[in-house]
Amino acid sequence: MTLSTKRIVCLLPEKELFGLATSQLISDMEVICRELDFSVVFSNSLFKAFSKVLFGKYRLYIVPYPGVLNPVSHSFVLGFLKMIIGYGLRFLSFFGKKIVFYVYDLPIEQNIFVYGKCPKEKLSRIVEKMFLSSASFILVFNKLNLKYLNSRYGLDKIKFEYFELLDYGLKISTFQGEKEYSKEKIIVVYSANFINPSIQKAVKNFLRDCGEATGMEFIFVGEGSNFLGSENKGNFQLINEIPPSALSSLYAKCHFGLVLKCSSYYEFGTTSKFSSYLHSGMPVLVPENYAYLAGLVRKYSCGFVFRNCSDLVKKLSSLSKAEYLMLSKNAQLLGYKIRNGYFFKRALLKILKKMF
Repeated sequence: MTLSTKRIVCLLPEKELFGLATSQLISDMEVICRELDFSVVFSNSLFKAFSKVLFGKYRLYIVPYPGVLNPVSHSFVLGFLKMIIGYGLRFLSFFGKKIVFYVYDLPIEQNIFVYGKCPKEKLSRIVEKMFLSSASFILVFNKLNLKYLNSRYGLDKIKFEYFELLDYGLKISTFQGEKEYSKEKIIVVYSANFINPSIQKAVKNFLRDCGEATGMEFIFVGEGSNFLGSENKGNFQLINEIPPSALSSLYAKCHFGLVLKCSSYYEFGTTSKFSSYLHSGMPVLVPENYAYLAGLVRKYSCGFVFRNCSDLVKKLSSLSKAEYLMLSKNAQLLGYKIRNGYFFKRALLKILKKMF
């Protein structure tokens, strides 16, 4: 059996509903879907999205999750309405329709990480199980995602396919060429949402272990970065949140992109921040307790894995220019794949072969 690409649609949420990172992911999905000659339809609400699936002319729907299908229910009424939609989604197969979810986040776990709890958690999990159970296939980052969703919701393992990394910035230009590198001035950038108390704590602990960090300069960019203002010892800059299109210009001046682990939640996958570093051809610095990302850095030889800041300073201080250029070259090769939607396309084409 074959299926015309004109019968396949990417059902995407309106970008205006989300923050910068998710908006960028939606933009990238749109580019990839159009490149594959799939149709693209936007929706600004859960109920409109459901009606487009139910009454639409398409046979296969590729949907980012959570997007507008966020299972988190702030009231029993909203949870009940989402359950009705969940029931409806599970019967789509009777109409010859199929759904593929591209799981870029786990919203219930994210709420627990950010706020310490999830509103109406029991109800929200019932909704999430109903949503995910309706899928013919589910694209997830890694085995931990699969194992978690399989054990919590009893989802069949055969439904899953890994995409490994988030693609990023398909329409964002990036620095091309060889960067100047000197041990006397190594610039490390860390991009994050510093409003989160867990991230603030991780950053403070990291800097406390750095000491003077001679020859290193840190740039902290993101909303709430000014929380470090009173602790500035002169070796770091603070920049407020800027759009993804402007990040590449900033990254062109930096030598490394830093990642810090603030919760076990991060083991479920990578972040757009990690992909944005590589998108710019910048090697990444990952703590060894961030097992999934540390494994990727070792696999692609695109940066350093470190124990703590003092260990990182020691590794960078002994890094030669030739060694840096090799790391940078590997990061650029991986960045090329990320900029061209390689990881999403690879996983999606695998499941299309299985389905048709």
